[in-house]
Amino acid sequence: MEDYSLPFLLLFGALNIALFIAGYLGKISKFPSIIFYIFSGILLGHFVHEEKTIEQFSEIGIVLLFFYLGLEFTIERGIGTAKKIWIVGILDFLFGFLTVFLVMLLLGFDMFTSLIAGGVAYASSSAITTKIIIDNHRIANPETEIILGLMVFEDLIAPIILAIIAGMASGNGFSIYSLAFIILKIIAVFIFVGIVAYFFRGYLSKFIDQFLEEDIFTLFSLGSMILFAGITQYIGLSEALGAFLMGVIIAETGKSHEVERAMYSIRDLAVAIFFFIFGASIQFSSHFESKMILAFILVIFLSITGKFLTGFIGGMVYGLSKKASIITGLSIINRGEFSIVMSKYAHPILIPLIGMYVLTMAILGIITAQFAPWISKKLVPKKKKKREVPSYLKD
Repeated sequence: MEDYSLPFLLLFGALNIALFIAGYLGKISKFPSIIFYIFSGILLGHFVHEEKTIEQFSEIGIVLLFFYLGLEFTIERGIGTAKKIWIVGILDFLFGFLTVFLVMLLLGFDMFTSLIAGGVAYASSSAITTKIIIDNHRIANPETEIILGLMVFEDLIAPIILAIIAGMASGNGFSIYSLAFIILKIIAVFIFVGIVAYFFRGYLSKFIDQFLEEDIFTLFSLGSMILFAGITQYIGLSEALGAFLMGVIIAETGKSHEVERAMYSIRDLAVAIFFFIFGASIQFSSHFESKMILAFILVIFLSITGKFLTGFIGGMVYGLSKKASIITGLSIINRGEFSIVMSKYAHPILIPLIGMYVLTMAILGIITAQFAPWISKKLVPKKKKKREVPSYLKD
């Protein structure tokens, strides 16, 4: 029987052109490009479904995504942000993760599926949120500090949740002992990273300075990042956690911007392919049980209300006005890259629902964030100034 499959180079070239068009559509529409990458995967994914090389390359997208997140953190910054925003962060975890997790359990889903649902619903999209703030010139607004602080807090917690999910996926189900063992492994990895960052950052800084302008520096950066990601994956944790922590080590050297620039082009390609492959995995022909449809609707509702309450209550606790607190709540409803990465460990039948969830929340979140200032003005109208009575009429 003749093989009519297309050559790899033809597929890979066409894929890059499709991603270029998707990225261009994102640029001219001022919508985040990841949405168009996912849509292009839905439309064209069946052409690359059988090409395992492209799917494997997309895994590097996860690693690079979390590595770049890690580059934004020094240990001092992470601790400082956690101290400043911890109350809002706890509210976010309760409303975003724990509520969804418990509701899924009450609906009769197993522990692991409920954990996946909580992880998918937990974190807002840093990429979407920051893009909207920058595009709408809201950097100086009073609510921006708490929004960006919350994004940083989620960036710290999401890799840990992902590591726990990955550990459970590679084990024999859930038990208190298995969870405790996973947490111990996570703590051990964090301690190791802390030791390396503290004692070897000076040597690493000199090494980066020595080889930064050399062509082979990219090989070192990419190799060390993927190697550490592979080690954490090998010990039963997520590769994303290893990549994130490798980024933290580099950040401690003070050379994060130099390393970031050296790997821009690789990151953009791998991340775009990752979102494309996620879109390709969404098969809308699946038949869903009524329980799953009910869960989908409930998770959407809880995700919207949970994030709004986090922003509103957190903003009021933080000392913002009602208007600024409403803007905060409406600006963090979106979901994106974290939800997609969490879906990697989900059962294949759940992937279409997660895909629809991400697209729904991303689009709704963009709309609510764009109109947040207008909505807040309608909900909290300006107080009319009392008309002063002339002194000669007071007597």
